[in-house]
Parts: sequence; structure tokens; C-alpha cells
Amino acid sequence: MTQQSDSERLSSYVLGLYGEDPYAHVYRASEEHREAHGEQCGVYPSSPLSMRLVSLLIRATAAKRILEIGCGLGYSALHLAAAADPDGSLDTIDRFPQHVSLALDNVSAAGFSQRVRILEGEADDVLPTLSGPYDFVFDDGWFVQEPDYLETMLDVMRPGGLLVMSNWFPLEDAVLGRSDIDWAGFSEPDWADRIQAYARKLATHPRLHLAFALPRLGLAVKTR
Repeated sequence: MTQQSDSERLSSYVLGLYGEDPYAHVYRASEEHREAHGEQCGVYPSSPLSMRLVSLLIRATAAKRILEIGCGLGYSALHLAAAADPDGSLDTIDRFPQHVSLALDNVSAAGFSQRVRILEGEADDVLPTLSGPYDFVFDDGWFVQEPDYLETMLDVMRPGGLLVMSNWFPLEDAVLGRSDIDWAGFSEPDWADRIQAYARKLATHPRLHLAFALPRLGLAVKTR
């Protein structure tokens, strides 16, 4: 039996304080799906700890219209829908037809079919077709470098809306100049420069007030 690291022990303890994750089976299925299909499969669900924080932010802001980029098999979508205002709705995007099909099954089984719409396609193509404004945007689709859809994503957010960006954990490796993972496989050889450039752009963006909740999340409020 592999011994847990200090970080894993702490995460297990905190998750135990929260009680049972009602969508843990979808998280496990997502991990198994990626292992079966390879790292380029695209199913990388946000961690249960991250989704606990994101769900709290949705409840605190009483968000009604929510947008997610990067649905996967629906693990994060279920947490977002459960945390939303009872009259709220969620639009979520994924580019892989098989993921959309499996996510639809998971959403239906959880009883959220009337509140969750899963849109198939690339975020660059789908975002311009959406009608905002969204109160809350969860971007779990971008990775390591700036996405082409940044400005379009901001266009569909309401002023004062909250944007939460997952996947900031490679920034630590980029800044400290160390990594046990070949992040270039997800980007380009200059991945460290690219992710730092995106962080600087967001931090100085005239439409945003930004804060990083390292190592995983970036939080931004859209200004008028």
C-alpha cells in the first residue's frame, strides 16, 4: 500500500470534515475514463476540494446563470448546478461527443436535466453563440497558455460577475523553474513564459479585478 503524502493526508482530512461527496462516483468514473483513453483524453475533473470552494462562491453570490467551459463527464457541472440558485441554470461546454453523452447521463441521473444544458463544440466556436449575461463563469477548459476565447468569455459575463479559472497549478512550476511534469506536452516548449504572460495579462486587464487562490484557482470580478 502506497503511503500518502502530507498533502494527500491533509486533503483527506478536510474532505472528511465536509462529509460524503454526492458526486464522488462521477469523479471516479472520470479518472477511470482518462486512464483508459490516455492523457490526451481531456477528462481532468477539478478536485473535490476545488469544487467545494467554487460551490461556496456560487452560493455566496446567489448566482442564477452559470457558464462552464470544460464539462468532461459532468463532475464539476453537478456541483455547480447543486450550488446554484433554485431557479438558476447552467450552460456547460465540451468538445468531445463521447464526453457530452456521458455527461448527459450523469446530469439526468442527478435530476438536473431541466437546469443544465450541455453544448458540444470548441469553446471558441460556442461562446459567440451564447446570450449573456452570466453571473458566474467557471473556466476549466484553458490550460498553461492564454485561450483564444478570453475576450468573448468576458463579453458574456455581467458587470460584477465572478470568473473562476481552474488549472493554475502549473504556475508554481513556471515561477520556480522546476517541474516533474512535461507541461510542454500540453502547450509549447516555452510553456512557462506563456502561463506567466497570461497571469500578467489577467492581473492588469482593464475589465477585471483579479486574485489568485494558489495553487489551483484564479478568481476575477468583471468590472464595468
